[in-house]
Amino acid sequence: MSILSAKKIMLCFFLALVAGSKHASSESSTSASSAFATKDIEGKTLAISARHLPHENKIIFFMGQDTGTLSAFKKMVLDKDATFPAPGGVTLYTKISHSFKYGSLAGLKENVDYGSGINNFIDTLNEFPKAALAVGLDITDAQDNCKSLPTKAIAGLIDADVTPELISFYRDEVDRLITFLKSTDRPIFLRIGYEFDGPWNCYNAVAYKASFRFIKARINALNAYKIATVWQTAAWLRNQDTYQVTDKNHLDQYYPGDDVVDWIAFSKFYGKQYRKHQWSCDELNPPWFTPMVSAVSQHDRTLDFARLRNKPVMIAEAAPAGYNTSTLTSSCVFTNRTSSITAEELWDSWYQDWFDYIEKNRDIIRAVAYINTYWHTQSMWYCVPNALAGAANCKQGYWGDSRIEGNPLILKNFAKEISKPFYVKINNQ
Repeated sequence: MSILSAKKIMLCFFLALVAGSKHASSESSTSASSAFATKDIEGKTLAISARHLPHENKIIFFMGQDTGTLSAFKKMVLDKDATFPAPGGVTLYTKISHSFKYGSLAGLKENVDYGSGINNFIDTLNEFPKAALAVGLDITDAQDNCKSLPTKAIAGLIDADVTPELISFYRDEVDRLITFLKSTDRPIFLRIGYEFDGPWNCYNAVAYKASFRFIKARINALNAYKIATVWQTAAWLRNQDTYQVTDKNHLDQYYPGDDVVDWIAFSKFYGKQYRKHQWSCDELNPPWFTPMVSAVSQHDRTLDFARLRNKPVMIAEAAPAGYNTSTLTSSCVFTNRTSSITAEELWDSWYQDWFDYIEKNRDIIRAVAYINTYWHTQSMWYCVPNALAGAANCKQGYWGDSRIEGNPLILKNFAKEISKPFYVKINNQ
């Protein structure tokens, strides 16, 4: 193994910052396949069709992203306030990985903690019996030094590292996952290789597209028609390695095809004011930390990509990274150096911006997922004061606390927003 330069080491840590899991409605509110006419922002007719597309121009609201977080949300919010809109769906994570220490597909039937909260599909499905399920499926392997063994094996691409035996193992795991998800008998949104273009995930574009197509083929072969496929971009702000955000054809390189993609999705952790609060520490950073494009430009780019293909969009991951609802502070995500912020400022700078963006683009955004997590208490996301991202005691930078129950005003305003009639919730169906 070669010795990395200091800059390369920091880059690796930086890529890890957004690596892990930063990590749907009942069948009565969604159909296995539905289509209807709506209007895009230019007033043109846009016929969107997809599995589990909600009727009446509605948006499915998901909450996540781990079993512990969801249980706490139910106990602290839903059980205490019967009027609070229960989410139409929940989000969880698993991975197909031969070398992963917890075993492939860990968490489906038992507890697993990747460092970002416990995942236990059975427990969460029992707690939310009417909710749809969004699944973040990782098909990379952090132990293989970016050789993309799981992805290439699922795709059937034999090389010096991928043997027929490995292909058989991984493809059997695909069938095992699909069979389990089918057995839940509820709407499933399968985010195959989520954040496929994030440099931290090391996906090979050719292998990724082929593996996506294989998984879709197995969904069809196993008659798992309640599983919708979701193609999720990281919507990152930097050119890094093969991820070139300034390349106008960037997304096309990873797109597996209209015939296998049901939903197009992206991650949204940063809003209009991200340079003021979340990326506000340029003096501490090397030049390559500075974003090359704005956050909203990457979000808009994904929406435009979807509109061209008549595909609905899911905001598959969203949270105010670097903010803390319970302490009313904000910090640059690359270091834990917090400063005070009022609840009103917090709401206006991130939450209102998020909800406004959704409502502005209701023609195409038809599902949104919020991460309601106290990141700072989870080992993957813990960061001591004044530490920089990449340090042993701040490996992923500072993510704070995104629990809406952390502040009364945030909770009240959030409830008001998702109470709007165009959101699909369980308790108003």
